[in-house]
Amino acid sequence: MNRLKSLPDKTEPSLIKALSSFKSLLTWLGIGLLRLTSYLPYSILMNLGDVIGSLIYKVSPHRREISKINIKLCLDIKENELDTLVKENFRAIGRGVFEMAIAWWSSDKKIKKLDTRLLNKELIEDAQTGVLVLIKHSTHLELDLRLLSQHFDLTGMYKSQTNEAINYVMIRARNNYIQGSLTNKEAMKAVRWIRSGKNFLYAADQDYGLKFSKMVPFFGHSAATVTFPALFLKKDIKIVVADVCKIDDTYEIEIKNIESSVNEEELLFEMNKTYEEFIKKDPSGYLWMHRRFKSGQTESLYPKWTSREKRREKRRQNRNKD
Repeated sequence: MNRLKSLPDKTEPSLIKALSSFKSLLTWLGIGLLRLTSYLPYSILMNLGDVIGSLIYKVSPHRREISKINIKLCLDIKENELDTLVKENFRAIGRGVFEMAIAWWSSDKKIKKLDTRLLNKELIEDAQTGVLVLIKHSTHLELDLRLLSQHFDLTGMYKSQTNEAINYVMIRARNNYIQGSLTNKEAMKAVRWIRSGKNFLYAADQDYGLKFSKMVPFFGHSAATVTFPALFLKKDIKIVVADVCKIDDTYEIEIKNIESSVNEEELLFEMNKTYEEFIKKDPSGYLWMHRRFKSGQTESLYPKWTSREKRREKRRQNRNKD
């Protein structure tokens, strides 16, 4: 385990908010059922995940189309291979639901029974400073965090979920294996944590908007790339990518350095190239349903999703009232 000078405060979620609506009560029912499934054997959960993922594929035309557009842009594959990969990706998403349950509620003993392989752990373990540990949005992200926490003391950043019940359970679960966490609105506090010697998890592979990003190639296409990692240029802070790739039923954890860069553009380019390398190892295990190329485009690459935009506008209005 890496050293920690002092443990950060852990975020404590609000139970009152998590119980504040009928919608949340329905979510609690689903969470309870999901927790019960975590006691089932791993092989059964993965088979159930395939079924759930196939169902999600059928009932989510917008997400299906977004995934298809992203994969077609990023990977050089034929049309029939594209359809096959999209379907397998959704099955992986279904399996990810149960991998999340394993991550949140399984004992350390059960986690250690999972078939794992760790490469280059010394890149974090032997660091004499804080380490910015970049991760990607895989379909099994929650389990990735749990597996990494078995080997390293970690802090990290999260985005609050719109569903308060899910937000409550997620934070409470992560508090059991992550040393401390911050919201995505606390970037400067994260910088202080890293400078004080913490290992800090951060996912820099999605489009967070042009306000916090630079346009940098991603699979050969210009994409909004968050500049947070560039804050550590020339700060004697190590930056690594910690990838978790699922090959058959083995979770392969590989740590790779982001080489020293002379400027922001070079660092972000190297970071994206490293993400590409790891995504190509298991394309079906990446979360393609995010609109990776939504910013900086003169015309949207993605289909209009009216109902989603209405929900978002309603949430913005409610926040303004508060």
